[in-house]
Amino acid sequence: MSTFKIKSYGKSEFAWLMFPKMKDPSSAQDKLLRWIKKNPRFHKRLLRLANTKDDNNYSKEQIQLIIDKFGEPGEYDDY
Repeated sequence: MSTFKIKSYGKSEFAWLMFPKMKDPSSAQDKLLRWIKKNPRFHKRLLRLANTKDDNNYSKEQIQLIIDKFGEPGEYDDY
C-alpha cells in the first residue's frame, strides 16, 4: 500500500520527490519536464488540467496523471 499523498505540489518540489538523487530541485524539475514532453499527447493532457499555463504548481489531478504514467516518487534508482 502506498503512503504517497496525492495533493497539489510545487513543480520543483514534486520533481525532487520523483528524483531525490538529483543535485537540486531545479535539475529534477528539468528532468521531469523532459520526460513529460517526450509524449506530446500526454503533455497536452497535463496542460489541460493546469489552473493556468504558467502555474508553478501541479494540481491534484495533474499529480495523479503523472503517477499513472510514470509511477510514484521513489520508484527510480537510475537517474
